[in-house]
Amino acid sequence: MAAGEQFTDQATDSQLADDVRTAHVAVDIDEIGKPLQQFSCRELPLGKLELFDIVIDPVAIHRRSEDIDKDSNDDFLLATQVDGTVLVSEGDVEFTQHAGDLSIMSAAEPYTVIHTQHSHRLVLHIPAEVYRERILAHQEGRKFRPRLVAAGGLASIVHEMLKSLAFEAEKLTATEQYTLAESLLELTSAILRSDADQDYELQHAKQSALFRRILEFMEANYMDCELTPEKIANANGISMRYLHSLFQQAGMTVSKSMWERRLKATREDLLDPNMNHMRVSEIAFRRGFNDPAHFSRAFKTRFDISPSKLRVISLEQNQAAG
Repeated sequence: MAAGEQFTDQATDSQLADDVRTAHVAVDIDEIGKPLQQFSCRELPLGKLELFDIVIDPVAIHRRSEDIDKDSNDDFLLATQVDGTVLVSEGDVEFTQHAGDLSIMSAAEPYTVIHTQHSHRLVLHIPAEVYRERILAHQEGRKFRPRLVAAGGLASIVHEMLKSLAFEAEKLTATEQYTLAESLLELTSAILRSDADQDYELQHAKQSALFRRILEFMEANYMDCELTPEKIANANGISMRYLHSLFQQAGMTVSKSMWERRLKATREDLLDPNMNHMRVSEIAFRRGFNDPAHFSRAFKTRFDISPSKLRVISLEQNQAAG
């Protein structure tokens, strides 16, 4: 389905049922009580992500093994309810999702979503490689499980962001889409990391406190181009082996964490109008990089755009806004 395309209730009942089966992933359905009379699905662009805005009558949706074989979609699905309630099951996990709650599932596994009443649902598709690198890698144990995150705190912030995006996504520039996608990935990672770490912290409180202290040290010193894993270990009174073990348990590496922090900071500087007077190389050196060519390659690999190109786009948009 093309971006912005929308299925509406102008079609026949049979056509609507077929539309549901092919909307954002391949599924089968069981109509509840009476044939579908209303269904719409808008696909909205959001950088590397996609947001689907779905309104539907009561229906049971089943993603089966044959559906997975048919479309080979292995995206992770972050969903929130705007209106209505759904019953969700995937594997041995079952939960009821109310308006304001968030849920996370995998399109690569069979699942059932039962819309018990007229429902408005937003589903954010996160490509598998993006999810594993940006979210799953920061969760202890690196194992995915479907889960429900009740409304409140960060979950409510993400819920409101997705609602706003359902209205505004098509009006955003490519840079704005990418920025919001990055923010959603960061917030989702924080939500799921917090949820996953509760039991871990009860059992390993001292180790968790040490790891947080190390992360705080790295945050305070990441702009030091001479910061190395050895310096980090020495500053925190532990061996290099234990340092790498702590990061490995969290699904991370020391060096990659430092590079990620520096790259994100450099990207924010390149988008900041107050930094327009500085050359790209100056910004990179300021954030801890000492090899411009290596920095440029890493930046393009990470963000799918070269730092100089991002600077040009940012300048053009700032001039147009001014």
